[in-house]
Order: sequence, then C-alpha cells, then structure tokens
Amino acid sequence: MAEPRAQQSNDPHGWRQEARDLSAAVAGGAIVGMPLLYTMEMWLRGMMLSEWHLGAILALTLVVTFLSSLESGFRNDDTLVGTAMESVTSVGIGAAFAAAVLALVGEISLDSAPREILGKIVLQAAAVSIGAAFANAQVRGKSRTGEDPQDGGRPPEGDPEALQLRADLRDFSAAMAGSLLFTMNIASTEEIVIIASRLSPWRQVVMVGVSVALCYIILFASGFERHDVYVKSLFQSRAFETLMTCAVSLLMALVLLCLIGEREATSDLSTLVASVVVLGLPAIVGGAAGRLVV
Repeated sequence: MAEPRAQQSNDPHGWRQEARDLSAAVAGGAIVGMPLLYTMEMWLRGMMLSEWHLGAILALTLVVTFLSSLESGFRNDDTLVGTAMESVTSVGIGAAFAAAVLALVGEISLDSAPREILGKIVLQAAAVSIGAAFANAQVRGKSRTGEDPQDGGRPPEGDPEALQLRADLRDFSAAMAGSLLFTMNIASTEEIVIIASRLSPWRQVVMVGVSVALCYIILFASGFERHDVYVKSLFQSRAFETLMTCAVSLLMALVLLCLIGEREATSDLSTLVASVVVLGLPAIVGGAAGRLVV
C-alpha cells in the first residue's frame, strides 16, 4: 500500500496520471491511424459521404472503441461508466489528432467548407480512435530490460561495451524496420508530392517539430525509458534516443523517395527537402513504433 500512497501524494489531483494516459492514447492513435491520414481516397471519400453515413461511422466508432476499451483502453478503469467515458475520450482524441494532421498537410483549412472538414475528420478519426482505445496493449509497459524469462530475468553477461553496442544496433535496426514498414506503401504515392507542394518553409519546420514531439510521446509515454544501460553515456538519454530515431527515420524516407518515389518528389532540392519532411512524419511514427517491439 505504500507505493500507491506515495504516488497519490506526488499527484494529489491525478493530473500527471491523466497526462500520461492521454499521451499513451495519442501514441496508440498515431501508430494505427497515421498511414490512413496520408491517403487521398480517404480524403475524397470523406467529402462525398452523406450526413447519414457520417453519423453511422461515428456511432460505429463509439461502439468499437467501447469494446476495445473493455479489453485494453488507455486508463485503468474497469467500470462500465468509466469505459464509456474513455471511449468518448478516444473518439475526441481521434478527431483532434486527425484534424491537426489534416490541417498540417494542408488538406483542411479555414477556407474549406464546414461539411467537407467534418466529413474528412469523422472518417479519418475512426482509425485513430481505435488505436487510442488499444493504447495499453500497444504502447504501455514496453521496457527494454533485455531480460529473458527463461533465464530467470538475469541480465546478460559479457563485455559491457559489446552489450551496449549490440543494444544500440538493435535500436537502430528497429527504427529502420519500423519506418520502412510504415512508409513503403506511402513513398511511391502522389500524395507526397501534393502535400509537399502545399508546404511553405515555416510549415515544414512545424511538421518536423510535430514529428519529433510524436516520436518522444510514443517512445516515453510507454515507460520506454526503463531499460538496462551497460555503458552510461549521452547516447542513452531521452533526447538523444528521440533524435536518433528521427534521424534514422528521415534517412529511410530519403532513401525510399529516391528509390521508389514519384519523379517530381526528387526533381529539385527544395522539392526533395519538402518531400522528405512530408514522408518523415509517418516514417518517424513508424520508427518509434518499431522500437517498441524489440
């Protein structure tokens, strides 16, 4: 009982716990929903659906997130009322996240028709909401202790520098694999060129900032900092691990654009930079997600 009391005294109003819960929900929603937010067919379908269809999608999303929250959720509340409130919050997070990303890539704006904005947000929010509802299963408790249940949880033996190098290479390869998985089916699409053509330099800077922030949230909202460090250095800090994941993911975005991207995406330096920034957002989300599974 001492540990819960200590946590309660450190967080008497529960705000820190709520912030951690919401961060986990955002992380889960980003992992599941990000690829669909870059899909032109989803943009167009959202514009075409009737009010009846949008209402049905919203109702279905609420039902699915409620059932998902019973199994996982992003809060530790097992009551039906708490689960219902959590499902509503998941849909709200999904809508807010979808709206933010769609605005960031220039797909919705203040000049857009309200009906068009609503349709795109409701449709795109469905996947993000479900990801938020599965946050506990996706991103919570992903420590990197390197413990093997078969050996009783004992840390591996060997040269610390060699063990640390092995761990760092594992993180590096996981970020590469995750970013590749998330962007392989996006890099060759016309959407990258379309979005890149909309982005002014300052919006590119904002997108990079959002990408780094999402990477940090995904990595550390899950308790990812709990891991064995064999050789203490700057390379094991939160800041470096976040920046390393972002750098690897942006490199993968560049490589994919050069290999399979539209010719217009690499036609000149300014367009290439914009295209890398655009593809970098899902690549960084994928890179961070990849590191959660190693």
